[in-house]
Parts: sequence; C-alpha cells; structure tokens
Amino acid sequence: MERKAKVTQDAVNAVCDRLMEQGKNVTVNAIIAMTGGSFSTVGAMVKNWKAEQAAKTAPVIEIPETVKNAMQKATTVIWEAASDLAISEIERIRKEAGENLDKARTELSEYAAEIARLEKELEQSQKITTETEKRLSAAMSRISELTTQNTALETRLSDRDNELERLRADYKKLQGELVTIAKSKSE
Repeated sequence: MERKAKVTQDAVNAVCDRLMEQGKNVTVNAIIAMTGGSFSTVGAMVKNWKAEQAAKTAPVIEIPETVKNAMQKATTVIWEAASDLAISEIERIRKEAGENLDKARTELSEYAAEIARLEKELEQSQKITTETEKRLSAAMSRISELTTQNTALETRLSDRDNELERLRADYKKLQGELVTIAKSKSE
C-alpha cells in the first residue's frame, strides 16, 4: 500500500487562498479533497489559516485622545518616579564610594608612613651592617696578623726550647766531665 505524502500548513494555506479567490467556501472537506490528509490534521491547519486571515482583516482602532493623554501622563509619572529612584540610588552609591575613597586614602597615608618608617629602619640597619662588616673585616685582619705573629712566636719558642734542651744536655755533659775531672784530680 502506497503512503501519501504528509499535508503541510503551506499546502493547506495555498488551497484556502485559491478557494477564497474563486469565491468558494473554505471547508475542511473541500481542502481534504484537494490535498488529502485526515480531518483532524487538516481541520487544525484550516483553523490556523482562518485565525491568520482574521488577524489580517481586523480593523485598526484609533486610540482616543483622552487615552493618549492619560497614557502620556502615566508615562511621565512613571518616568519621574524611576528617575527619582535612580537619582537616589546614584547619590547613595556616590556617598558610599566617597566614604570608601576616604577610607582608602587614609589607609594609603598610613601605609605610606609605615613604608617610610620601614625604609628608614632598613637604611639604619644597612649602615649598621656595613659598619659591622667593616669592623669584622678589621678584626679578621687583626686575627690573621695575630695568628701569624703567634705562629712566629711559637716557632721561636720551640727553637729556644730546643736550644735550651741542647744547652741543658751540654751542661749535664760538662758537669759529668767536671765531676770526672774533679775525681781524677782528687785521686
């Protein structure tokens, strides 16, 4: 069994327009006879077409002058109320922004003073550090000199100790020889 193509709103609109132009009644049965489709489907489409036609042919009603004036007054009142609200809100925001700006400026001033104080403290610390480094360098040089002198003195002391030991050994030897000489003379 062959299936018929679905009926579209455009096809129904075209047939309805043709029937109107020919002066014939636009009925669901007449449209089905020309396009096919079911009564419920085509009926809904014809109803849509009739609604569009009614909207196209609806008479334009002029707005009376009194209604225009009332609308104008209402619009003016609404605009004034909205404008007053907007102005109030703007003023509130400006005031709040001004207060926040004053607070920020005060904080900025405090921070700037603190930064200046810390920079001065840093400068003093750097001077102290530089002076301390100079003194440390001088002390290290002095320590180096003293270490060198100490080493030289220790070397001299060691040499003298060695010399003293040698002299003591010579003294003992000489004493031994003197004792020997004295014994040999006394015999």
